[in-house]
This record gives sequence, C-alpha cells and structure tokens, in this order.
Amino acid sequence: MSKVKIELINWDYKCADGCCTDYGTKIIVNGVEAENSYEGGSVYQSLEFTLKQLGFDVEINESHE
Repeated sequence: MSKVKIELINWDYKCADGCCTDYGTKIIVNGVEAENSYEGGSVYQSLEFTLKQLGFDVEINESHE
C-alpha cells in the first residue's frame, strides 16, 4: 500500500476595518494543490478533491437535517 500525503493549510483573512472575516483551508494531496481553497471548510469539496486525486470515481450525496 502506498503512502498518501495530505496537507491542510488553514487560513483566515480580516478586512482592514475588522467588520468581516473569511476563512478556509488549502488542500494539497501528494503535492497537488486544489485549484480553490475551500472557504468555510466545505467537507463535500474537500472529500471530493482528495478522493479524485487518489483516483477514485466519487459520488457524494450531501443533505441537511
């Protein structure tokens, strides 16, 4: 079984007057960085990118209760 290297780099940004904050995570799988950093920590996008980078055909069903 080959080793998989996953890097998660959390970031945040506060605007100059402090009234707004954005945050998210950069995802890097085996040296390949996702095109977009995922704002707010989207689990769906994170899993989809990671599994596709690992060669899986992915179908993720997301729902809200």
